[in-house]
Amino acid sequence: MIDFLSRLVVSFSGFVATIVLTRTLGQARYGTYVVIISVLAWAMIASNLGLDQAIKKRVSEATDGNYVIAGAIVQIGLYVIVAGCLWLASPYLNAYMGFDATLILIGLLAVRLVGNFVRTVLNGQHLVHVSSLLSPIELTSRSIVQIPLVIAGFGVTGAVAGYAIGAVVAALIGSYFISFDPSLPSRQDFTRLKSYAQFSWLASVKGRTFLSMDTLVLALFVSNSLIAVYEIAWNLASLFAIFGSSISRTLFPEISQLSSEEGVSGEVVGLLRVALAYAGLFIIPGLVGGTLVGDIILQIYGPGYDTGYYILLMLTFARLLYGYQRQFLTTLDAIDRPDLTFRINAVFVAANLVLNLAFTWQFGWYGAAVATTLSAALGLTLGYYYASTVITVDIPFDEIGKQALAAGIMAGVVYSLRTFVDDSLPLVLLFVGVGAVTYFSALFVLSHEFRTTVADNLPFRIPTLVWSYL
Repeated sequence: MIDFLSRLVVSFSGFVATIVLTRTLGQARYGTYVVIISVLAWAMIASNLGLDQAIKKRVSEATDGNYVIAGAIVQIGLYVIVAGCLWLASPYLNAYMGFDATLILIGLLAVRLVGNFVRTVLNGQHLVHVSSLLSPIELTSRSIVQIPLVIAGFGVTGAVAGYAIGAVVAALIGSYFISFDPSLPSRQDFTRLKSYAQFSWLASVKGRTFLSMDTLVLALFVSNSLIAVYEIAWNLASLFAIFGSSISRTLFPEISQLSSEEGVSGEVVGLLRVALAYAGLFIIPGLVGGTLVGDIILQIYGPGYDTGYYILLMLTFARLLYGYQRQFLTTLDAIDRPDLTFRINAVFVAANLVLNLAFTWQFGWYGAAVATTLSAALGLTLGYYYASTVITVDIPFDEIGKQALAAGIMAGVVYSLRTFVDDSLPLVLLFVGVGAVTYFSALFVLSHEFRTTVADNLPFRIPTLVWSYL
């Protein structure tokens, strides 16, 4: 719950901060900023190679071994190699990004890797609640610096500086809660990290492929202004997916510990079912709501952003598919079957790259959105297939259906309001609030499981919930 609430705060704060950036920088310069951050994300993948997943897995299950120090040593070595490659490629990188940012990129990479390492160790040590709080801290610190600098006229440089400072603040705070053995690790510690990372590295590539392969390919074929609109649509789609991401992140260390102690037990099967039941809790109504009022919501970011309406719908659907896929792959990783996720990820990455290049070349940004959606559908199919070979998969169709039905009821209410009332932005924002209340109220009535889950997670008992146990 802490992880979800922190992600909710981060998403809302990021929503507000992004509005300031888009309206102050304009589409072209905001698009340049997006491209820089996308290149940074891929540089992080090259500097990690699955190390974070290996550290999280080994730390979460370990009763011995010094995986924190071993992981830190490997991470430093990888950073030095990648930083050198970035420096050598600086002329080409600067031309691609449309900004002389290679030195900045190398500095940002160091900061982001430290922050990522801190979060990984905290998650592995079952301190997900602490790790989760670092995200709102980082975004708040970033915005405090970023927004004044951008408004003061520092443009893309100011936006990047705020990004770096926010990451530094979060890393420093998170490092306080890490516990580790300062002694030198053994050779076996490095070997066990390698044995997991040799399969899990592709998971990082797959995740980044889904999140920003389309952005990198778009930079080859369309202007930075269109990339800015595409990225805003992607951010809104991702806003609806935070609950599913929070579930997978929270359950990984629990399933990992259970499987290392008891093997693939019925409790692991139950946790996967719960993850699937709630992965679409927010994004299903988000897709329906986006269909009804997405065109108006996009106007918040400034003139011209409403052209991304259909992109928003396609990317939201892609996030829905990917959210379910993620629960299968997280479970496979947690039960120590990275070999299976490796196969899934290899197909996903190859398909995503080929589809993005082919479809974007032919159909522009709509092609990129379609390629991302098809890749997510393929990954979900493979995730279900491989998970079902090693674990009993109980798909909660009844709960997913009730969420869809509740979203349909919400759609009826919101559509009626929009039909009979003016389409001004303040009223549409009010419609969003009414729709959210309608959806959760309907789901509360329709689903006994949802009522029970709400009651179990409240810090106090509400009399009207007592009947849900009957």
